[in-house]
Amino acid sequence: MAGEAQQSGGHSGPEKTGILSFPYSRRFFLLFMLAILAGLGVRQYLKPSGFGEIGFFRTAALDEEAAREPTLQGKGACEVCHKAEFDAHEKDVHLTVQCEDCHGPAAEHVQARTDGLAPDKGKMFRELAQANCLACHRRLQARPKLFPTIDAAEHFTRMGVTDSSVKCQGCHSPHEPLFLDRKVSQARLHPLIHACTDCHLDPAIRSKALPDGHVVTFQCKDCHADVLADYKTKPHKDLECSTCHVFHQDSEFSGRIFKNGNPKFCLMCHQQQPFRGKGSIPQLASFEAHRNEMASDDADRQKRCVDCHAEEKIHTMHRPAKSVVVGEGGAR
Repeated sequence: MAGEAQQSGGHSGPEKTGILSFPYSRRFFLLFMLAILAGLGVRQYLKPSGFGEIGFFRTAALDEEAAREPTLQGKGACEVCHKAEFDAHEKDVHLTVQCEDCHGPAAEHVQARTDGLAPDKGKMFRELAQANCLACHRRLQARPKLFPTIDAAEHFTRMGVTDSSVKCQGCHSPHEPLFLDRKVSQARLHPLIHACTDCHLDPAIRSKALPDGHVVTFQCKDCHADVLADYKTKPHKDLECSTCHVFHQDSEFSGRIFKNGNPKFCLMCHQQQPFRGKGSIPQLASFEAHRNEMASDDADRQKRCVDCHAEEKIHTMHRPAKSVVVGEGGAR
């Protein structure tokens, strides 16, 4: 009987189980809840006025931002003083690039000129280092194939450049990179061009035939096979077609292709420069001197490089394009 009483006295009710049955767990959860309440209190104390009235936004920020002095002026501000550079910029392929992307914020510069301060006040970047251009034009695997990029060492070797520290502006003008003889918008629309190396890393793939069932692509040879065959017999044969006929993509399917006759474009490769080795590429001291030397009359003095050298040095200019025939193996 005593044993039974002792046994029944030891269990007054159902045995408690679970994490809250341990004394330390109750203290932990109490501290946890106190921490949450303290955090909410601190958040309420630090919350700026107006926050939450229109979502997760501080309404006073609108007036504060409006009161700030702008640092970027937009390329329209540059037109006021730099009309020639602005007009060149607006017709060429850099037209979507703001002047301040290369030259830096113009607020101090514009203010200094407005106030009539000395020229040494409010200066901007002018002679840009090679690295500035390569920030956009360095060849990287992640960049689109149709975007103009270079491997600097490879490019200098091809162009006969002997001084690797030379600035890009030695040959290229940032204001009119291609020296277009007409506006970008006036260049003819052209279907999107695909190079075999867009998908295949091995350059030898260019000379191989398309297998049956290959995805339909569009390449220069599909419409201009006769021009391309003639081109392969000329001195420029090692250059890609797109080296001269630069393609400026407008959409996923088409863009503008440039048939540029401006002599300045040719002189980017053929202008005699102190940093360029002799014998690698034919060079001219100046286009005007060459033209005057070779011209026999005033009509000759109006000619461009392509008027005299296209058929002989580049490719025939007057053969009609052939239509594309698409078969099972893709565009031919």
